[in-house]
Amino acid sequence: MVLLLVGAGTFLLSQSRARDGDSRKFRLSPVVQVTSSKNPTMDAGRLNVSLLKDGKLPKDGWRSTWTAWFKVDPVVTFDLGSDKRIGVIRIYFQPTDRADELAEIKVEVSRDGKQFLDFNEYEGFLTEKGKGAWAELDLQAVNARYFRISPKFQGWGHLWGEVEFWEIAN
Repeated sequence: MVLLLVGAGTFLLSQSRARDGDSRKFRLSPVVQVTSSKNPTMDAGRLNVSLLKDGKLPKDGWRSTWTAWFKVDPVVTFDLGSDKRIGVIRIYFQPTDRADELAEIKVEVSRDGKQFLDFNEYEGFLTEKGKGAWAELDLQAVNARYFRISPKFQGWGHLWGEVEFWEIAN
């Protein structure tokens, strides 16, 4: 299941993830390190992937502090520092050319950072062009330290502002 939040309230929701009908309790898990198989492109080259874990959302529109990959599909790996029971991953993104620009996201998991297992693929992300929105990936409950995220674009590429990992607290 993919839930997409759109609108001005997304900034306020960045530190809360309570949802009607979901009895799980969550806490935001810190990210120790983030790496990418391909460096961000264009002006984003100076804004490296560490901004994906700084807790600050970029402004809508072009430039701000978006981490950008033009016509490139990166593989982004997140190290949470230790095994965590993650229920949800949220990615703050902005489509440029098409409302359905973020075509698909593949998630792989690992405990040692060397051997990754395919976990799931998510699709159906549709939102307004030029506006930041949250893509929410419901993992149910998976224990891992490393998460490898492989997005696929259709259109311009990828503009990402933040990636959050929500640990199940109950």
